[in-house]
Amino acid sequence: MTFSKYIKYALPAIFLLTLCACDEIDEQDRFQKVEIASGGESGGEGGGEGTGFGAKNVLIEDFTGQRCINCPLATNTISTLQASFGHDRVIPVAIHGGDLTLAAPTGLANEIGNTYTAERGVSSKPKGEVDRTGQLLDQEKWGTAVLERISMTAHVKLGVENIAFDADTRELSFNVNAAADLTGAQGLMQVWLTESHIHKYQATPDHNRYPQYPASGYDLNYEHNHVLRACVSAKDGDALALAAGSNETRTYKYILESDWLADNMSVVVIAYNAAQGVLQVIEQPVKQP
Repeated sequence: MTFSKYIKYALPAIFLLTLCACDEIDEQDRFQKVEIASGGESGGEGGGEGTGFGAKNVLIEDFTGQRCINCPLATNTISTLQASFGHDRVIPVAIHGGDLTLAAPTGLANEIGNTYTAERGVSSKPKGEVDRTGQLLDQEKWGTAVLERISMTAHVKLGVENIAFDADTRELSFNVNAAADLTGAQGLMQVWLTESHIHKYQATPDHNRYPQYPASGYDLNYEHNHVLRACVSAKDGDALALAAGSNETRTYKYILESDWLADNMSVVVIAYNAAQGVLQVIEQPVKQP
């Protein structure tokens, strides 16, 4: 399956996503889910690749802040992208760090968020990086960037298994499995914890332009989702072999803070390298169905 076969379905999505950067689209007016190929052609760009593992998901790192008045609009863009391409295909992480944030425990900024924000050179918000391709993008460009990446074939397969949470010790443990079919490449695997359904303060867009938001300019009960809480692996990731036929399982453990709700948390695993960006990303809720 090739990218060109699906562009006719995706163009309306890109158009509406551009509009979404300026005006929030009501739920009933959002476009239907876009049909996207389950993976690119065998092999792929760059050579040295096998037939792959099917569809590649896309990571959006949303650099945001509770004192950023336009950041809720970027959140709307993410929601629209997920509605279009699938919640399991577009995986966002909200990184609170640097300017326009509030520090824990009142706020959502933390040390790891501050570190990543500084390292990426984020000087204004909202900004996002799609699949670690080296560019900080305004929200109106996220849709095009996602479309370019989501049609690719995954050459890394990830899985999260044996999730267990001890409510007494608050220890979360799980296994991460990684397989690859690349040759002559090295990578890194980051393991993050995120939390959703957090109700805290958020500055909001101008009520005169966006009447759905409070006239006060803030919402004390705003729902924050996909918030980066912790990095369980090394900060930049653990070394990952990408040789054809490689398959390894690692065990991770982390003690959750007392105010984090395990039922609202997820494990996000990112395999990437400097040359190709994100090779695969998955999200697994801590609470099992």
